[in-house]
Amino acid sequence: MANTLTSSSLIQSYDRWSAALDGAFVMASAAELHGLISGLLSGGLAAQSSDFLAVLYDFLNDGQALPQALKTDVQQLISNTAQSLQSGDYDFALLLPNDDDALVERLEAMVEWTQAFLVGFAVQQTDLSILSSDIREAVEQLTEVTKLDIATQDDSSAEENEEAYFMVLEHIRLMVFSCFNEVGVKPIDKGPLSKTLH
Repeated sequence: MANTLTSSSLIQSYDRWSAALDGAFVMASAAELHGLISGLLSGGLAAQSSDFLAVLYDFLNDGQALPQALKTDVQQLISNTAQSLQSGDYDFALLLPNDDDALVERLEAMVEWTQAFLVGFAVQQTDLSILSSDIREAVEQLTEVTKLDIATQDDSSAEENEEAYFMVLEHIRLMVFSCFNEVGVKPIDKGPLSKTLH
């Protein structure tokens, strides 16, 4: 069986990504990898940019290149993430543990994802003051997510906690789309090939 991940399993297989990163001695989690990719894309770095992998290596692996098989999978993840952000049908999903994993693990991964997203976005957008107030607010709200106190045991029911988790997750997705829609690289409209006016 080939070792490459299909596009549908790329986003869904958090455990597989975790194992691949561990196997390559990458200190970053799968959530951090995908958060950073999503932040770079949303901040305006094109998926095809020759700088993309270099930036990832700097932040995730002390500047060291990834093994070839993992590099290929990461390139596919970059491409798939860009496509889901560009598609316009809001099917973008965060690479996080499965819904049947412990809530505390999912929360930790969600916070890691969001922190990495903000790092990636800031690499591309160093001056937030030139962006719209909507984007500055989105960045502020995402920053608030990174301050979630995961260790706190509250009196809410498990059901309420699950509901809150999914609400925050959906909010993150909307903030990511806001950022991408303002400064991310959109697909080029292929349109008619002829530029001649008739």
